Amino acid sequence: MVRSVPVLSLAVVASPPAGPGNAGRWRRWSRADTGQAATFLDLTDIDEITATLLAPPEQYEGLRRRVVDQFTLLSANRCLLQRSVNWGPLDPLLTAVARSRHLLVNTGGRLPDEVSLLLPISTMPKRALVAFNLLGPGGSDAHLMPYTASIATQGNLVARLAADIGHPPSAASRFVVDAVSRFRPGRLSGNHPGLLPRRGGPLGVPAIREYLDREAELALSEATVRSWARIVAEAQIVLRRALAEPFDPLSSSDNLLLAVGELRRDPAVPDDLDEAGIEAFLCDFVAWIEALDAAGDVAVPVLSTVAEYGRRWEALAAVTLDPYRPALIKMQEERRTVVARRSPLRGGARMRWRHLVSPTALVDLDPGGPGTYHVSVGTDDTSIEIRDPVVIDLFNRPVDRTFVEDVQRNREVYAYYTTDARRPARARLLVGLSVSRDVSRVSVAILLLMIVTVGLSALPFDLDTDAVAVVAVPSSFAATLLLTRERSSLAAWVLGPLKLLLLALLMALAVTAGVRAAFGWHTSL
Repeated sequence: MVRSVPVLSLAVVASPPAGPGNAGRWRRWSRADTGQAATFLDLTDIDEITATLLAPPEQYEGLRRRVVDQFTLLSANRCLLQRSVNWGPLDPLLTAVARSRHLLVNTGGRLPDEVSLLLPISTMPKRALVAFNLLGPGGSDAHLMPYTASIATQGNLVARLAADIGHPPSAASRFVVDAVSRFRPGRLSGNHPGLLPRRGGPLGVPAIREYLDREAELALSEATVRSWARIVAEAQIVLRRALAEPFDPLSSSDNLLLAVGELRRDPAVPDDLDEAGIEAFLCDFVAWIEALDAAGDVAVPVLSTVAEYGRRWEALAAVTLDPYRPALIKMQEERRTVVARRSPLRGGARMRWRHLVSPTALVDLDPGGPGTYHVSVGTDDTSIEIRDPVVIDLFNRPVDRTFVEDVQRNREVYAYYTTDARRPARARLLVGLSVSRDVSRVSVAILLLMIVTVGLSALPFDLDTDAVAVVAVPSSFAATLLLTRERSSLAAWVLGPLKLLLLALLMALAVTAGVRAAFGWHTSL
């Protein structure tokens, strides 16, 4: 419900110069009920606030209080993620920023009761959103900012972190940072799937050359692309080492030449950018990465942030809230369910053997950052149970220290809670899948009956009428189970091997019966 407020005037407040790639994004305005007191303040175009919330210094680490992730396995292809982010009162940060920019002149030096700003929701993989929904504080409207706005904010964050350690990026390096963030894997995998490497290997020079020709209209020679690949090779290694994640052929930080097309399309870059100009941009960026690498551990946050934005992007929500009260942002999204017949788990022979012949499901966790983290995984299909949950890293190795403080575990849900800031920044939750015990008992009983039936029918004995009835009953049970439709494709996927075996037994029984009928294969007892 919209609160009715008498509006007498609109005061347009000039904003300070925006960062690179950020010009003309929004216009800040304040609503005034009288000439003295404004009841609304728009701070959405101040990236300093969003950057501080993304990478908070020590005095603001408690602003993001809690993150709750609830994963529900809907089918063999879909997983529903419901995330809620609880922010504490933001008045300390907002007051400090607004006062330094002289934005409280119409409010008596105090923040109004309504402030509009951008709040980080999640660092999300670069893929198309499915069934995405946002709710602001108290069920109010929350608007997901355009991807271009996130790119500008990410670039400003990188520049801010680098400037804090005395290595700010040049204008050319900043353009490359924005290009790395802007590239989306779907531009290659969706438009040109034939160029994708097999089994996750690196993209070859011919594939990169063809991609840049098709998507960026860059008619480059193979020698030029190979020369650029040598220029950026060391920088790619530095970024991957700082992020400490497996190689991704579609990451624009693992393969910096994928960002060349985005650099060419950047409207802020000169239109006449030629091969020599692109090479100069790349050389400048590589020199900046080398300077950061030489700075040591203090530069790792900068390098890892650049590398992460080659794989993920910051989802930002424009919301209106009361800065003196906690705010709850809710997000809902359908993601692809990653299921496998064989567990990807490495290390730990006992756990690996347990998962070897059982189906598993994987969900990506984002437990990093300050505040508490709650996560749960389950399924809405009552015929499916989860078991043997284990937290693994991105290299599919068990995480020895998850710093879990509380666990709830049963056949339908697994949940844990942690407040320790030492928890891994990125992880995955691996859970085994099985049918419920009542379904498994019936299925196994019918399977055993079918095995006995096929075995008896294959023996060269004369079968009378009663024996034929004994053979027919298990067959009807098996046929009924095969024709029964599961509640979800997840249950059908889990039961797939069992049903395939039953189908094979039914076919074997039919062949055996046909052979006996055709050739009179029998002997007397």
